[in-house]
Amino acid sequence: MTLLAFGMPAAPEWIFIGILALVLLGPKKLPELARGIGKALGELQKAKEDFHREISGVPPLPKIEAPTGLQPTAPEGSAPIQSGVTPSAAIPCQEAPEKKVS
Repeated sequence: MTLLAFGMPAAPEWIFIGILALVLLGPKKLPELARGIGKALGELQKAKEDFHREISGVPPLPKIEAPTGLQPTAPEGSAPIQSGVTPSAAIPCQEAPEKKVS
């Protein structure tokens, strides 16, 4: 007697499922179904993370908005930030001497 193990479908099974879905739903409904499944999976992931945070006791991360209109500042004791200066303009480069082929 052989024991059948049911696992994840392999490539031929996924192709068959895709063709079957296309035939049953049609080409117009299939993108809507995929979009709905994607949104449902996103909500499930979000609920899973919230549940995990609640169980572990870790508070949710605060939403931090990026400030607008501020210039970056350098830490104390460091050189000031120069805007518009590229590394190639800041450090002069020397060209390598040409090699003569004999």
